[in-house]
Amino acid sequence: VSNVAALSSGTAAIHLALIILNIRSGDEVLVSSFTFSATVNPIIYQGATPVLIDSEPGTWNMDPVLLEAAINDRIRKNKKPKALIIVHLYGMPASLDRLLTIANKYEIPVIEDAAEALGSKYKGKYCGTFGLMGILSFNGNKIITTSGGGALLSANAGYIELARKLAT
Repeated sequence: VSNVAALSSGTAAIHLALIILNIRSGDEVLVSSFTFSATVNPIIYQGATPVLIDSEPGTWNMDPVLLEAAINDRIRKNKKPKALIIVHLYGMPASLDRLLTIANKYEIPVIEDAAEALGSKYKGKYCGTFGLMGILSFNGNKIITTSGGGALLSANAGYIELARKLAT
């Protein structure tokens, strides 16, 4: 990923990612249940509804089986989720192969919250670089700190250009 927007926080990065994906009131966003509120708050800021997906025992991150069950449940209720936020908790990468396969199957865009996983890799590739957009945080409790700040990453230069415009 060579496109990065430096921002005021990881929360701001998630918020901008949701705006870029046109998440709005009435939409639903799938998100890990085991995370800090800063991952979920931007969903609420947009007036959307978070759909919490529980963890798997091996990684403590989102359970792929429960993810697919939740997607099918929401589709049966005519509420196909508009986005998926995968969190890499405590530097432990989520089960990306399985999660991304499911997201791609249902054509749900993926945002990666790698706020706690700066430097962590999954199969040789850095966390935060698998989804449409990735999030980093430099808050005082993170891997690299600046007492605040965050970043939005994407292979899509247009997303980052729009994030920079919106951030100003």
